[in-house]
Amino acid sequence: MLILDLTYVNFDLGGAEHDQSTVYVMDALVELLGADGRTPDAGIIGEANFWRFFGGKGTGQAEVALNTTFRDRSYVILPGSLPNEWGDLAPALLYDAAKVHRHEWHSGREPGFLERNRNRALLSPRDSPDQKFNLFGFHGHPDGDQRRHDVTPFRPYGAQAATPTVVLGDWFGHPSGPRFEPDTYPEHFDELCHYAPRMLFPDGIPVPGDHPFDTRALDYLCGRWRPGRRDWRHAWRRRKPGRRVGGVGFSHAGELANDYTPTNFPAPNGRPPTQIDAAVLNPRAAAMLVPGSVLIHEPEKPANSHKRISLQLEFPDMSTVDSDRAGVAA
Repeated sequence: MLILDLTYVNFDLGGAEHDQSTVYVMDALVELLGADGRTPDAGIIGEANFWRFFGGKGTGQAEVALNTTFRDRSYVILPGSLPNEWGDLAPALLYDAAKVHRHEWHSGREPGFLERNRNRALLSPRDSPDQKFNLFGFHGHPDGDQRRHDVTPFRPYGAQAATPTVVLGDWFGHPSGPRFEPDTYPEHFDELCHYAPRMLFPDGIPVPGDHPFDTRALDYLCGRWRPGRRDWRHAWRRRKPGRRVGGVGFSHAGELANDYTPTNFPAPNGRPPTQIDAAVLNPRAAAMLVPGSVLIHEPEKPANSHKRISLQLEFPDMSTVDSDRAGVAA
């Protein structure tokens, strides 16, 4: 049985002192990736601020910090990019070269690059290089229209894709549905401009009033939540359960695990936390998800504004599969 442990964490500013700095402190990253004694085999680190500049200074410091602390690991980090070049705080690929083969990495800066491949790694377990899977990194744009646009390239990797695909990211939002959406939100802000990026206004213009959350990005991937309702012909029956409708074939890991724990923290103004960091899986990857493996790491003392999430994929033991096939052929 082959199991790979995957992770995502949005690491505040990549450990930089501020958003224009290349002075890094990686202590919090070490603490985050060592949480609960569950170091990852592969994953995505969000907000790798300027890690690729100055000779890859940030990348090198992160690798040294992790490999010095976790001596049984051989971590490699490769920075990616963001659509439309809206900032150099892109996701970065993380993998243990002793446990994982990297067949491809599309950072978004190569000649001949295709947008549908941005921040896509093609990986496999080291002991089974033919069992490849896609691992994407994503970082949600503060503008809801742009956020929705940026998930469109994942469509070919959804329901009909032959390769297992996992997208890890900070989505700057959550899917629709009562288990994900907080009861209140705007009332905690003094100005519309402070919460406008998370709300869906009729014509895109922020106006006061009761408006839904902007859940279009994840709903495009996973489907929109349709509340349950009573059939008027059988009004005495219990209400039908809600379900997701539409989407391009992905499933939300939190929903699969029935775990809706927020991945950020309550704000000083009382703004409730939500699960904005998450993994989405296409059907082939969802079938490989190890039951009980989805974990949102709860720190004893927050060292980061986002929590880390983990999940595991189980790959078939090909030696057993080959033996079964040989038996059938005989």
